[in-house]
Amino acid sequence: MGYIGIIEVGSLVGEVLTHIDTDEGNTEIMLTTASGRIIRIYHHQDCCERVSIESTEGNWHSLIGKVIIEASEDIDPQGEPPPKYPESWTRTALTFKVDDATVISRWIGESNGYYSESVEIEDVTVGER
Repeated sequence: MGYIGIIEVGSLVGEVLTHIDTDEGNTEIMLTTASGRIIRIYHHQDCCERVSIESTEGNWHSLIGKVIIEASEDIDPQGEPPPKYPESWTRTALTFKVDDATVISRWIGESNGYYSESVEIEDVTVGER
């Protein structure tokens, strides 16, 4: 995996979302913006780890057509351990706010302690511009 398109979630402030897709396996979110950016939120699978969406608060579709006024990431390696790999886990909350709605996507990364448990945020259009 190349890291050329990896971005900070805060770089989405000021963007207008036009389309949002989530996969059935709760492992990826794709955001399309009015400026033509395609943002992929996911985890690059290596070996012995799993990173997936644990829960979502709010409705993604309430963000469509509105300017993102806040986008943040909060990483917390604490909390109740997941059942599969209780030795090592990381919870990540991604928050997206518009004037009248907020969506919080909570991710859980779990591993045996030797693999990344992080969420990657990638602008897949970086190489196309």
